[in-house]
This record gives sequence, structure tokens and C-alpha cells, in this order.
Amino acid sequence: MPRPANFDSLSRDDLLVAVRELVAQGRVKPQEVRAAADRAKRIAELETELARLRAEGNGAPTRSAGRPRAAPPTKAKRQITNTPKRQAALRRQGQYLAALKKLKGSEATRLRALAQEEGVPAALKLAERLLS
Repeated sequence: MPRPANFDSLSRDDLLVAVRELVAQGRVKPQEVRAAADRAKRIAELETELARLRAEGNGAPTRSAGRPRAAPPTKAKRQITNTPKRQAALRRQGQYLAALKKLKGSEATRLRALAQEEGVPAALKLAERLLS
């Protein structure tokens, strides 16, 4: 990869001749030259605007750089009490899902329908019969 050239020592006229030569050789498109000129103009405009805004102070409150912001308050997680009744329900749910996973097609559909109509305990009894 070629090293970037130092153009500080060249005059504006020399740079203009060089750019025209590059365009004539087809190494640079005229649109690229215009885009570079527009970009430099836009950068100068933005720097001027930034300097004006800094001078104005724009009325926004400033924050001291050394003091970090406080963390937003977090919601406390709801503590779920694990009662014997809930523990049994979770165990039944696990057994039901395991049985459902082992059954295929119409048997699984039949098991789901029974769990909806009569509840999971009845569905577990049916699953035991179907799996044995």
C-alpha cells in the first residue's frame, strides 16, 4: 500500500494541476473531486457552527465529569413462595410434559384434550396406560 503523500509543501495551483491531470488520466472521477470539495466545505460549516454553539453555551445544564450518574432504580423481583401445593403442581406439570413428549400424533392430541377437560391428574393416568 502506498504511503500517504504530504501535500503541505505544494501550492494550491500545483494541487489543482495535479487533480486535473488525475482526472484527465481517468484515475479520479470528476464527481469524486466535487464530493471532496463539498465535504471540505461542509466540515468547515460544521466547525463554525460548533464554535458558535460552544460560545453560546446553548443553555443546557452541564454535568461535572467526575461524578457518575446514579443508576436507575430497579424493580424488586417478586418472591414466589414455594408451598407444598405449588411444589406438587409443578411436579405434575413436569410429569405431564414428559409424557406428552413421549407420545406421538393422535395419542398426544387425546392427552391434551383430556388435560383441558378433566385436568392434568386425569391426563397423567391416561398417559401411564398409553405408555405401558
